[in-house]
Amino acid sequence: MKKYYVLVGFIIIFFTSCKTISVQNKQYQSTKQSVDLGSIGSDENFVLEQTYNHSGIPNYISPIKVKITPISFNKSSYKIFSDANKMQPKEVKINYIDSLQNKPKFLNIEIADEIGLINILNDASNKDVKNYLLNQNQSHVVTNISIAFNQNDLEALANVTEVYLENEGVKSLALKIYNNTKVLRTINFNEGVVFGYRTSSCCWKENSKYQLEIIDLVEGDNSCPDESYKSAKRAKKEVNYYKF
Repeated sequence: MKKYYVLVGFIIIFFTSCKTISVQNKQYQSTKQSVDLGSIGSDENFVLEQTYNHSGIPNYISPIKVKITPISFNKSSYKIFSDANKMQPKEVKINYIDSLQNKPKFLNIEIADEIGLINILNDASNKDVKNYLLNQNQSHVVTNISIAFNQNDLEALANVTEVYLENEGVKSLALKIYNNTKVLRTINFNEGVVFGYRTSSCCWKENSKYQLEIIDLVEGDNSCPDESYKSAKRAKKEVNYYKF
């Protein structure tokens, strides 16, 4: 019986350890479902699988600049991409041969304007989103994704510097390529295959009007700045304590 439990424990550890992918020396959560950069949601953990629960999309009242980094596939990332490629609507053709020196690439896309994103989340137009984040401690914002595109889209994004995250249509997000103030091209996330993501939690603190605001976004287990908390309830307790 003891050996049985050891074996079960080993199986669980084996499967759960395969859920991450290393990108630029950071651990990303792997995914088979499409996850949009800038969206709100939470992770749902099961014994052998973790899924992402989409909760909402903020109103991006102004464009948010993103940083794009082309990264070469390796065996591990290509395997995770291949699994996601079978499950998502858009099929992306990647010709990966491990023995070749020049490997195909995917894109790491991350929020570059964190201050702008924080201001958007605190804006009155996102009252419902902010209230959701305030009341759901496990919710977070997707701030990094690993995504594969067909060659034309990949080159279009990899070779420009002005790329912004914006709302597109009804409750969807897209990447827009600019030349000064002119939009040259719009690329939707569903035109690619997302296979990894990282999220950031909100840090809450009282403002001058005794209201809770998001003052920072922190990844993983990183701590919030002094006198701010990932738990809005804890921050509220602090507000009440000092107020009264």
